[in-house]
Amino acid sequence: MRTERAARAGGTRGWALAALAALAATAATACGPGEARAPNPTRALDERRAIEVIRRAVKNEGVEPAAGRDEKVAGSAKSIHLDVGVQGKRYGMAFVTTDDAQALGESVPAANRKDEKLKLVPAGDDGRIHVLLLFQQNYLYDDLAGEAHEQTMITCEAALTRDVRDFVTYARSKGFE
Repeated sequence: MRTERAARAGGTRGWALAALAALAATAATACGPGEARAPNPTRALDERRAIEVIRRAVKNEGVEPAAGRDEKVAGSAKSIHLDVGVQGKRYGMAFVTTDDAQALGESVPAANRKDEKLKLVPAGDDGRIHVLLLFQQNYLYDDLAGEAHEQTMITCEAALTRDVRDFVTYARSKGFE
């Protein structure tokens, strides 16, 4: 008798364990990560807005922004437009759009990636004007797409402000005229 009861109990437990395993497998597949979501479409920061942000950042660093001007890229026949200069100094910032980068070609280095060091290019007849290249493709936002924003316009403008602030600090530390 004992062996019959033991066999029945073992069989019942086996069925119970199998049922629990099946239930767990069903629950695991039902609670999966779901379908993959496409990344939010992004937009590049508008050039006019970027220039306003750059001017404000320069002013916040205690130096006076100067009007934009064209300068010849050192060692090249091409000119680059400094969107914002610094009053009384020989350095400035160029917000480089995709069209600008194509027009400048190999006279300027390729765009830095978002987390790489910023790039400078010498300009002027003597090459003593320092131009910070701020590539438009590094300042993207997704404000008007979907509910989950990954990069808002505020964050994008804050990154541009940080880059300008870092450059002005660097220019001071290096003693740029």
